[in-house]
Amino acid sequence: MTTLPQIPFERLSAVLLRGERIAIALSGGLDSSVLLAAAADILGAEHCLALTAQTPYVMEEEMRDSAELCRRLGVRQEKLSFPIPASIADNPPLRCYLCKHALFSALKARAAEEGFPLLADGSNMDDLGDYRPGRKALQELGIVSPFLEASMDKADIRRLARELGLPESISGKPAYACLLTRLEHNRPVTEAMLKRVDTAETFLRSLGLKGCRVRVHGEDLARIELPEEERLLFLNRELAGPVAHRLRELGFRHIALDLEGYSRGSMNEPS
Repeated sequence: MTTLPQIPFERLSAVLLRGERIAIALSGGLDSSVLLAAAADILGAEHCLALTAQTPYVMEEEMRDSAELCRRLGVRQEKLSFPIPASIADNPPLRCYLCKHALFSALKARAAEEGFPLLADGSNMDDLGDYRPGRKALQELGIVSPFLEASMDKADIRRLARELGLPESISGKPAYACLLTRLEHNRPVTEAMLKRVDTAETFLRSLGLKGCRVRVHGEDLARIELPEEERLLFLNRELAGPVAHRLRELGFRHIALDLEGYSRGSMNEPS
């Protein structure tokens, strides 16, 4: 076991040591990846199971990252494929609650079948300050959130990633979210549109715009959100032409750069 700093990581160890075996809902993002690495370090890889929900609205990059992490840690991973649930087919404002209830119900049942009584997710203190209706679903289902129990935020998680020797590709990973957050509420969701968004953002990240979001309005307007430092990079490197060309190839007729930059959850409509 790696020797970790005392606080708050000793609290995390205490939470994880309450169970001898634990399944982690692994998305491939920063939080669940670090939680899996910590659990494997504290409990042993053989006492951990990674369960990954494979849906049309998960970024392909995150799926690849989840598989690579499990190979690195020696943790068994199971990928469970799900279509777009009928309850969120028109992207309702409560989509996160409905989605998490459906997916985590299935993941929890699978974990139990495999002999893992606990299913955990990577929710942390930073999530409490955002509009997260999915938290209610996790609470209703009895999903464990070790980072929350240990009062750990995103900065703690990044520090833990470095302490565990995880690569910068994990410890420095931007906060992502499912592709449904790029689409307007109360409009039909199609796999084709989700693929367009995923491909567009993958292209932008290849240009160094790691914190990008491509928000879609209607069928053919792409609004690009970037953190301030990446907006400067976008303008200084004269990326507008190549970006507009590639996004038009993907089917967007109108491409705009949001002058207010990246805003977490900017498409949310609380209800």
